Amino acid sequence: MTASPRDGPGQTEILLALDVGATKTIVAAVDGLPSDGFRPLRPPVRFATPRDPATFLDAVAAAAAAALPPGTRPVAVGIGAPGPLDPGTGVIEHSTNLGWFDLPLAAMIADRFAGVPVQLNDDGDTGALGEAHAGSGRGADPFVFLTLGTGLGTGTVVGGRIVTGAHGAAGEVGHLAVGDRAGPRCGCGRRNCVEQWCAGIGLARRARETWPGRRLVRGMPPPRDAAAVFALARRGDADAVRLIGRARHALAIAIAAMLSTLDPAAISIGGSIGIAQPVFVRSAVREARGLVHPATGRRVELRPPELAEASVLTGAAVLAARAARRPR
Repeated sequence: MTASPRDGPGQTEILLALDVGATKTIVAAVDGLPSDGFRPLRPPVRFATPRDPATFLDAVAAAAAAALPPGTRPVAVGIGAPGPLDPGTGVIEHSTNLGWFDLPLAAMIADRFAGVPVQLNDDGDTGALGEAHAGSGRGADPFVFLTLGTGLGTGTVVGGRIVTGAHGAAGEVGHLAVGDRAGPRCGCGRRNCVEQWCAGIGLARRARETWPGRRLVRGMPPPRDAAAVFALARRGDADAVRLIGRARHALAIAIAAMLSTLDPAAISIGGSIGIAQPVFVRSAVREARGLVHPATGRRVELRPPELAEASVLTGAAVLAARAARRPR
């Protein structure tokens, strides 16, 4: 077993980090606070995220057993998960893409790991913390991080701390309206949200609406996910180009909201789409710069995420380290 973090200097402090996504969850263990990148003790373990909370807990326990060195247990757990959620209570209030409502996830994980301290935060906030601590956000204050994948999450770090807002929903720009509320319905219950146009779940839905048949005119299978829509747009398909143009405009609206509100020194855009589509990201940032005050638009620095897929895991490890030192 590992020693308690209060047993004295030089003791091993194994932290468990969870990146909970709408499609997959990644679990990894680290020895102490990451300072120059994410270096897990064993290869991170991935699994498809179950919608049933009890099944999810069993999957986390199995993944942790594979991620932890034999005979050890974590001194604390940090979790980045889709919100909205309450970091203070550790409750996921309304995760639209997971279908979790009023779920006390932090307490459930703590019970599964013998009562160790657990800190939960929004995946965008957690990714921002990871990049600010050991990646592209170092030296930038304020720093804004967007994670564009299945959904669109955002996070802001000021003075090394996450900005959560009065209700834990600061920076929920994925649910800004693109124009009016007359567009496609979002999982949040409203219509025409940003992530319905630029995130993976929204692009997949727009693809099914645009190409309802089994084949395209040229006999190719129709795109059914974001990667396929981007690939088809690169081949010049007019409908795909139109969808990606709308996606770029929606993302630009979200970025502009963060720029005009916070005037960050730097922004970084990660997540599966953000990492895989750098040209799309740069074009959205260019459009966003034209939507805000020139002082912000010309000075903000776009930085590629240095931690790639480990942004949220690194932030979760930082959360775990802070939870381990918090008085109980």
